[in-house]
Amino acid sequence: MAENPFGDDTETTDDTRRYMVLIAASQENLALVQQIHKNIQNEVDKKAFAIWVDSRGIGIVVETGLVASEIQKAALAVDAKIGLGNLRGFLIVEIGADWATHKDAKTEHWMASHVGNPRPAPPRKSRRR
Repeated sequence: MAENPFGDDTETTDDTRRYMVLIAASQENLALVQQIHKNIQNEVDKKAFAIWVDSRGIGIVVETGLVASEIQKAALAVDAKIGLGNLRGFLIVEIGADWATHKDAKTEHWMASHVGNPRPAPPRKSRRR
């Protein structure tokens, strides 16, 4: 097993899948994003963590036996005071065997340790004419 830079030594079982929860964020919906992240940690995966946060969004890594629609239902169960009106975008994508990212990025290390190496590009014939 590859060294895991995040320190969690748990193995993923066959019924556990990995997901990236992508949320479009802004200053106006910061409380909503925080509530969604808290919901995911409380109801889906206590070790879920934001792999990146910037001025336009957040990406949360989740490992669970739930399917995407169940993750969505748990994540979006927010306080009525906050509401979902400010939610600009929400997407859950299962992390699979093929992936790419910048060399030496946090995402590269996480993917390599949790998913494995990406598929190599097959040899292709040149398309010159």
